[in-house]
Amino acid sequence: MKLFLFRDYCKAIIGILVCMAICTASAQLPSKEEPAPRAGAISDESSPVATLGAMEAALRSELTAHPESAPVLYKLGQILRLENRPKESLEVYTRAAALQKPDAGQLRSVALDYVVLNDFKDAIHWLEIARSFEPRNVEVLYSLGRCYYSQARYHEAEGLFVTILQIKPDHLKAEENLGLTYDVENQPEKAEPALRKAVEWTGRETTDEWPFLDLGTFLLAHDRPGDAVAYLQRAASIAPKCAACREKLGRAFVATGRASDGVKELEAAVQLDPKDPKIHFELGRAYRAAGALAKSRAEFAVSQTLYGEHSRN
Repeated sequence: MKLFLFRDYCKAIIGILVCMAICTASAQLPSKEEPAPRAGAISDESSPVATLGAMEAALRSELTAHPESAPVLYKLGQILRLENRPKESLEVYTRAAALQKPDAGQLRSVALDYVVLNDFKDAIHWLEIARSFEPRNVEVLYSLGRCYYSQARYHEAEGLFVTILQIKPDHLKAEENLGLTYDVENQPEKAEPALRKAVEWTGRETTDEWPFLDLGTFLLAHDRPGDAVAYLQRAASIAPKCAACREKLGRAFVATGRASDGVKELEAAVQLDPKDPKIHFELGRAYRAAGALAKSRAEFAVSQTLYGEHSRN
């Protein structure tokens, strides 16, 4: 029951909060701009685990002296979320909300806990409330857009990413996700320029593989493997332990007649994600293209087995 106390408490006061939000703007929890993680991510926050642990310890120490401090509780809830402890985070947010109404940034953090728990209905609910508090808060809009995208509400996601770019024209993740949204809406003529723009914005020293992976995947899906290779190579060089990067690069190599290079990349992808049936299937195709028919049959068999296991689960 504790998991849902925050939701139940806030539903009792939400009408009052919306009225107050119309009159005054609420402050946000501080956050920092960082390079985007995977384009599919709902949140763009990250911190070293050791740093988060130290921050949690300091906040808990402060709570010992001031157990009724709502600001400290809200900060602790955020830290617990960043530590991937969503249930504990929601329990702390429940305590904080009983002491002080949440603002837009805090409601966003609550919503991201629900995302981790795969409860998109509640996540979207709280993000929509947060948006009503601060309609131009790009972090709230981005997270809501990603939730809409994850739930196949593509037109709504598109509208939010467009809005973000009107507010902050250089928002890389919004541009990238707008491209992804156009693509899934079968508008490739709009998707490609947006994805290319996101790649241009990343810069030479980027540590973010996703703009390159997304553009390369788009080109590969639209039967342009030769154009995709360079972008997928860049993605794999930035994140050599990214199974998707190695898999897509391997497929592009095979499609451009470089079967041996494709085998190398797909073997690496299988090592990184041995339970993915699709990677085994693609490795089987690569082996077949390279003339290794026995290995090809073995990989197809593994793929079939894994697909069977997935369907039973």
